[in-house]
Amino acid sequence: MTSSERIGEANAVVLHDWLMNQDTSDSSSSPEVLLRAAFEPRLKKYFLLQSTFAMLVSVIGIPLLPFWLLGLGRAFHRRQYEALECVLTPRSLNFHKGFLIRIQKNVPLDKITDLALVEGPLLRFLGLCSLGIETAGGGPATSTAQLIGVVDAIAFRDAVLKQRDLVSSAGLEIAPPTTSLDSMEGSSQELLSDIRDSLGRIEDLLAKQ
Repeated sequence: MTSSERIGEANAVVLHDWLMNQDTSDSSSSPEVLLRAAFEPRLKKYFLLQSTFAMLVSVIGIPLLPFWLLGLGRAFHRRQYEALECVLTPRSLNFHKGFLIRIQKNVPLDKITDLALVEGPLLRFLGLCSLGIETAGGGPATSTAQLIGVVDAIAFRDAVLKQRDLVSSAGLEIAPPTTSLDSMEGSSQELLSDIRDSLGRIEDLLAKQ
């Protein structure tokens, strides 16, 4: 084996070790996932109906409708559906969506006030529902994100709210006990009394000798 081959093999070993270390560090730094939401496949049809209606309302979108309905729209919304992700971690609810423009939202559980269940006419027709994540930031509760088409949405909502309650109860700080001035004075007086009694017993012993 030539020197150049030995150098190339050594570089390959170093690169492999570096990649393994990167994978280990990434997995160790990722938060623990308590629950991963699944999304209804019918959500793709919901997206397609929404975009079709928007194209019908707009004038410039009408000529594109045949191409959109024949396959372009289905392919687009399939990618949109596959990009959806929502996980519950011990401290937050993390939501990802979009494949052209990736959007990520991490909502702390202690900021969540409610997960509102919404069922519009189109959602009910397709057997879907939406969960609105409501948060409080020092004012009225505001909707931070919408989770549409979550499988078993009520059970997922209950799991998120239960974990939120656990985080809130664990975050309650108990004030450390404080020592008042009166108690400090009382302790000092007791200490002085014990010293005086001890000195008195020593004097008695010395007097007997």
